Amino acid sequence: MFPYRISRRAVIGAAVATGASLRGLGGVVAQTVSEVMRSLPDKGGMGPWEYWRLGDGTGMVRIASAAILAASPYDTQPWLFRLGANRIDVVADTARSLAGLDPYRRELYMGLGCAIENACVAAPSQGLAARVTLLPNGLGSDPAAIVAFEPTIAAPHPHHEAIALRHTHRGPYQRDRQVEETVLNALMGQATASGVKLLLIDAHGIEGRIFSDAMMAATQRILDVAALREGRHGGVKAAVPDGTDTSEAALRKADANWLEATRTVTCATASIFGLIMVRGSRADHRLHMEAGRLWQRLHLEGTVRGLAMQPMNHHIEVIDYEAWSGGTSSMAEQLDFGADWKGWEPIFGFRAGHAADAAPPSARRPLSAVVTA
Repeated sequence: MFPYRISRRAVIGAAVATGASLRGLGGVVAQTVSEVMRSLPDKGGMGPWEYWRLGDGTGMVRIASAAILAASPYDTQPWLFRLGANRIDVVADTARSLAGLDPYRRELYMGLGCAIENACVAAPSQGLAARVTLLPNGLGSDPAAIVAFEPTIAAPHPHHEAIALRHTHRGPYQRDRQVEETVLNALMGQATASGVKLLLIDAHGIEGRIFSDAMMAATQRILDVAALREGRHGGVKAAVPDGTDTSEAALRKADANWLEATRTVTCATASIFGLIMVRGSRADHRLHMEAGRLWQRLHLEGTVRGLAMQPMNHHIEVIDYEAWSGGTSSMAEQLDFGADWKGWEPIFGFRAGHAADAAPPSARRPLSAVVTA
């Protein structure tokens, strides 16, 4: 049974839940900080995925190698990590923000939440149990979070194997195949944090059409408004490999392809849409990180169950922009689902379904580029 059921028929459901040495609790041989820094892998691209699949690294290094495989906005990977003997400090790399497209830094901190969740999933295989403290020194402070570890019996987390298999699938999904009820229940069960709610929406119902229409309107709005468009282009430039053509002409062509793909693929072939909602301010970084952890859990659980998944945040980005610049949002009104909306803020959207083929992995920054002493 769902822990929380939406009464409107086309909405499938919702879930709410109220020093100088690194000894490594998971069996790492004692090393100085400088020795650990010198030993970090410096290969980017597909290298971090291979490092994880081969089982390389132990203790904090192994856990950090899982964290960098997490989802992130526009694949910007906006994180830095400080490794300690029994903890990892997670630091926001604000230089990789999306500027006007993410004025509250909602997406940036959600990316940190995704990395935190991957770290928590990786820890049990190292004989460690994770305890997360968000914003330990208050809003806007460093670090954004502390993940502390204590010894436990070594055993892989149920999502452990999915870390290497979870990839964003931007291609078409099978139109004639629905997501099974047991899978929907499993997704609903991932919403466990207080103040965070999950809505699952039938893509073929009335609310699904509302979601799609808002998505298309927001996509065009992002391309029409300079601050939003520039933020998108900044994200594109941060994610593409060195040497990629990012001239104005190339970006305009990419924008046109993005708009068409949103209409003909992203919206048109989804089986379900999802919204992560929070009760509280949409500027609260704690809620952003909790929502990011939920998205990572959802994507890992979906991977285990054969689902393809992709973020769909264009309308959420426009809501952020409108709220930041004017205090009210016409896009929020367009996306309003009535009783299920009141008292909650939408901060993340996505789609899910079954795809005919697997999604490729995206390139990653090397561990040596994101771990600091």
